[in-house]
Parts: sequence; C-alpha cells; structure tokens
Amino acid sequence: MGAVLQIVFGLLGLSLLVFLHELGHFAVARFSGVRVKTFSVGFGPKILKVSRGGTEYCVSAIPFGGYVAMAGEHQEDREPEPGDFTAAPLRKQAAIVFAGPFVNIVLAFALLWAVYVAGVSERESSRLAVGFVEEGGPGALAGIQTGDTIVRIDGRAPRGWDAFHEEAGIGIGRPMALGIRRDGKDTAIRVVPKEFRDFGVGYVGILPLRNVVVQEDPAPGTPAAAAGFLAGDTVVSVAGVRVASASGVIDLVEKSQGAELEVVVRRGDSLKTLAVSARRNEEQNRWLIGVLLLTVDPNPPQIVKRGPAEALAKAWEKGISYAVAPIRYLARMARGEVKVRAMSGPVGIVQVIGRTWQEDFAAAAMLLALISMNLGVMNLLPLAITDGGVLCFLLLQGIRGKPLSRKVQERIQTGAMYFFLAFFLYVTFQDILRFKLFLD
Repeated sequence: MGAVLQIVFGLLGLSLLVFLHELGHFAVARFSGVRVKTFSVGFGPKILKVSRGGTEYCVSAIPFGGYVAMAGEHQEDREPEPGDFTAAPLRKQAAIVFAGPFVNIVLAFALLWAVYVAGVSERESSRLAVGFVEEGGPGALAGIQTGDTIVRIDGRAPRGWDAFHEEAGIGIGRPMALGIRRDGKDTAIRVVPKEFRDFGVGYVGILPLRNVVVQEDPAPGTPAAAAGFLAGDTVVSVAGVRVASASGVIDLVEKSQGAELEVVVRRGDSLKTLAVSARRNEEQNRWLIGVLLLTVDPNPPQIVKRGPAEALAKAWEKGISYAVAPIRYLARMARGEVKVRAMSGPVGIVQVIGRTWQEDFAAAAMLLALISMNLGVMNLLPLAITDGGVLCFLLLQGIRGKPLSRKVQERIQTGAMYFFLAFFLYVTFQDILRFKLFLD
C-alpha cells in the first residue's frame, strides 16, 4: 500500500509541475490571440477529454510530460491565417515559448518562499562533527578519524552535511581539501571521493556524529551495573575506539569475547572511565554487558520560521543554487566526476516525490521547487526539442528574416528526439534497477 501511495503522490506532484508548465504556454498563447487546439497533460492515447471554446483539454495515458498544440504551428503548405502561431509577431511567439519554463522558475521561488515563511527544519551547519568513518573508505584512507570536526571545505565554511555529501556525490576522483579540527588543533586533509557501488555518484565514507546514551540504570547483577553505568551517561569510547552509534558499541563488546573493556563515558561535565567485562548470553548467542543504549543526534534540527523579507532573500539564494545545479552537474558529468547512470528519469523522480511527500510536507515542497526549477532551466537550454531550442529557431528567423525550412527543422528535431529517447530509456532503466535494489 505504501508503494502505491508513493506512486500516486509522485505522479500528482510531477503532473502538477507539467500542468503549470503547459498552462504558461496556453495562457500566453490565448492572451496573444493564438488559437490553441489541444491542451494535454501527458502523451499518447487520450484517457479523458473535454472541448471548450475551440480547445480540447485532455489527460493522456503517459503522464511524464504534456503539450499545447497551437493552430498553424507546423504548417508550410499554406499562408499563415489569423490565430495561427506562425502568424503572431516573433516577440509574441517567443513569449509563448518562454512562458512554460518561466512559470516553473517562478513556481520554484514561490514554493521556497512559502516553505521558509511556514518554517523549515534546519541544523547548525558551520561545523561538521564526524561520528563514523567507513573502514577502508576514502575518508579513512585520507586520515579522517571519528571525533574530527570539518571546519573548512575547499577553503569555504561548511553548509551542512547534505551540501557536503552533494559535493562528494558529483566529485568522483576530484580531491576535496578539508580543514580538520582534532583535539583543538587544525590540520589539512585531501580526500578523493570514489564511486558508491554502481550508482554513478561519489562518496567519502563518513557520517555525522551521534551520541550513544544509556537509556536507564542497568539492572542489578549485570556487568554494566557492577561497572557503575548510570542512566544519562554518554559513551565516548570503548577500548580506546571512539563510538558514534549503539551498534558500534555492540560490535566492540562482541569482539571483546568477555575480556575487560575500558569504557569512557561523559557524565555531566566530566569524563569517567569504567571497567566492564561482557557476559555470554546463550539464549541470544552473543556477549552482553546489560545496558540499554540509544543513539541521539547531538545537533537536532530546529524549525526555523522567517519573516516575509528574510524568507524572500533565502528563497532567492536557494533558488539560484537550484538554477545553476543542472549546469554544474552537466559540467561535472563532462569531466567524469559524476556518471550518467546517476541521473534519475521519471520513474525515479516519481518515487522520490512520493516517498518525501509521505514523510515531510516541507521537504516535499522543497523537492518540488528543485524539480520545477530544473524543469524550467533545462527547458531553456538550446537543445533542438526543448523550449530553448525553439527560441533559438525564432532567434535565427529574426536574424535571417525568414524561418528555417520545415524539412531542416524536422531533421534536427528528429535526430534530437532519437537521442533523447535513447537517453530517456537509459535513465529509466537505471531508475528501475535502483527501485528493485531498494525493494530487495
């Protein structure tokens, strides 16, 4: 049932963005006096349709996209008639084409502004405390240790763990210069992200610090009670190894095989060293010290609400970062720092929207803003079958004084269509593989 809801919510979110995009084209076309024959959300066979005012409004079977068909859009065998797209002045044709991406870009800023006014979950992000370092991972090979704090990334202050992982994700093989603070001293480390499995994205193999807290006083007679553990103690290290999760403590206890362990705990403002020896539990077939542990985030997110002006500034900053992200990713892809297989097609986008919508409304709104901005920006790229490509044809027509022949345009667009169809099938195949992996 959860997977079905993911698909439903995801399709609704993606369809909303497509609908508003096409609505932009439609509204400006009608305002410019151009007759719209069809307004469709989706492609392929028409499932639902209704005609009003000379326009057929429909929902089509393939929900990934949509179109607005205008009178005279592709006519060369007759002179343009009043109401035809090609009969409108070039500036109006350009405005109609530009309106779709423009609506998506404005929508992205509006969603971000609304989220920042309503309140968004944020963490203190100027320092990144490292709690887990994967053995043999890029971070460990570079010398990063549990307990380190990242204070600089490529000469800039950190912007949070999400931004750090994103930078690593699009930086396969590209060294990252980290400023590390360890025991009050600063040092420089260069870490080189490597590809995570076969996902096409990079990773460093480090995670944020988490505190391991004793939930309640140990039961009498257990090794933990004899050692002096108390509720509220924070476990700092076990046998000299810094710990960042309850599972990490469990693993070290299991490895001890009953040998005495020195456990450093923080109690109030002081550190205490406790000596404890695990006891074999035959029913559970493992070594235990008899303590209930909880992994706690030492830097929990806080809901931050902003006034309209401050939210506008924040939305502008975030929106611009969303706008340049596609260009940045494409540039990194050209350099091999992120793989093509890392990209998500409609299947992956629907899945992520649906899952996020179920978990966090504000996060879902920000995700929709990101996708809407990407949809707007990518559609403005000068590619043959995008709105940007059509704008290039119109610009060329303005320079030449006449449009390219329909045959030339069709050849260019057909070649581009085959390329993007192959690309679409490839990223969709990658989406399905990832989806199957997550289900397994």
